[in-house]
Amino acid sequence: MISTLKSLVDPLGETEFLTLLRERKLTFLPGYGSGRFETLLTWETLNHLLDGASLPLDALRVVRESVPIPTNFYLTHGRVDPVALSKLLDGGISLIFNRLDEYVPALRVLCKNIAQDTSERITAAAIMTSGRGGALKCHYDAEDLIILQIAGAKRWQVFSSPIVNPVPDVAAGSAPEGSPIFDQVLRPGDFLFLPAGHWHHCENGPDRSLHVCILIVPPNGRHVLTALESQLSSDETFRCALTRHRSPQTLAEHESALKTRLVDAIQAMSLAGFLTQHAALHRVESIRLEGRTDLACDAQA
Repeated sequence: MISTLKSLVDPLGETEFLTLLRERKLTFLPGYGSGRFETLLTWETLNHLLDGASLPLDALRVVRESVPIPTNFYLTHGRVDPVALSKLLDGGISLIFNRLDEYVPALRVLCKNIAQDTSERITAAAIMTSGRGGALKCHYDAEDLIILQIAGAKRWQVFSSPIVNPVPDVAAGSAPEGSPIFDQVLRPGDFLFLPAGHWHHCENGPDRSLHVCILIVPPNGRHVLTALESQLSSDETFRCALTRHRSPQTLAEHESALKTRLVDAIQAMSLAGFLTQHAALHRVESIRLEGRTDLACDAQA
């Protein structure tokens, strides 16, 4: 059973994969028809999550070519209608299951172990696609992704000129033109490491496709700013209203106090200490598999 980073990336060594992760190097490992990832997620598990209403609706996205399908097409009385959803699947859609590590024990254990090895934030999602209408448009993700093909087949095309150090809420760069640098049909057992910022497009095969995504987000300077904001938010100097000063002089005095307090906090900050605290904390914020499609992809297959 796959439960550790070492068993997940085999035949790569753990150290070798961590180097690829650090360098954000696109990597494909064929599984040669192996069902080695089936222990992580099955069709039965997904059906149970949908039928038992144990997966919150905000963790489920139903889209056709990246366009969300209105919930009234597949929900009845606030629950998934299996008959309606089956009809949508017959017509070609994608189901995106976010935060699966919270509801699938095998994925929970795997994500926890990878987080311990990397000191990064790890969650799991899955995409089930049916028909060409279910494919997502050409896009990039702000997270590093490990793609594990579970069932069916899906053609992945990855393009050059990736966005460097992408973040979820900032659009950057233009979609690349020209031929893909990677063009491969993933089948059960195949492993693809897709670094953050790489524009990619998928085409579904003749049957329903299912793959798991392990999402990896390293802490960066923006996380440090968030930590500083949290630290300073309780400081009385930062709680005072800026518009209630009696004179320009008192406003200037308050400005000086703010700057001094902020500089002191920055000078006292230690990245090593921050990383230790970050690694020790449980995941506060879930990662959602979205896919940035701010700009259309002009590349053709």
